[in-house]
Amino acid sequence: MEGIIKKILHKINMEQEISPYLFLWENIELINQKISELSQKILHTLNIPIINIFKLEDNWKLISLWEIKNLFKKSDSKTPYKIQILLIENFSRANSKAQNSSLKKFEEPWVKNLYFLTNKSESWIFDTVLSRVQIVNLWTKKTNYKNEFFYNLLKESIYHKNNKNLLSYFFKSKLEKNDYENFLETLIEYSKQNLIFINYLEEIFDDLNMIKTNNLLAKITVDKWLIRIINDLH
Repeated sequence: MEGIIKKILHKINMEQEISPYLFLWENIELINQKISELSQKILHTLNIPIINIFKLEDNWKLISLWEIKNLFKKSDSKTPYKIQILLIENFSRANSKAQNSSLKKFEEPWVKNLYFLTNKSESWIFDTVLSRVQIVNLWTKKTNYKNEFFYNLLKESIYHKNNKNLLSYFFKSKLEKNDYENFLETLIEYSKQNLIFINYLEEIFDDLNMIKTNNLLAKITVDKWLIRIINDLH
């Protein structure tokens, strides 16, 4: 998720419009929580009060045309800050009129509006909406594998800013192809669980599959991802 934050902050500072983000995950409660935290982190970085987050919380009831229009009134306000965030949780709850009414806002969001949507999948969201958003899918490709040793190495490196052990292990140890595969599988699972490096997931998964089919050198591939991860953290 750090990559997405950097991309968003860059566009905000350049005063560029940002297309709405749609975050997909089967655990809707957790993704709602994570995107709420993401919103707060962006505003905190920009020294903007968190009251500039306007949210349609997921109460499992349908979102009416009146509710979404009321939210959009916030988007029309001339905020004195660089950005305000409009978060719609479990967007598929929006009825047909509510979804249709969002099309123009999503197509022309205005430079000071940042829209975040969450949902379990693309189901029940109109194609016309999907064509106007940036989709971040966190669950369509699964590995179902987690190596505790690699997981803890990643955790230490990311949260304690201690990259020496991570780099030292891979640069000094004599590893087998299966070890490199296990690391990439764990990296995917770690990223999905902690919502970090999300914009790399598709590429990591593709590299993993290429290694498994013997078309890509495992060590060189993992070295590449180690460097990209560490660079992103600094």
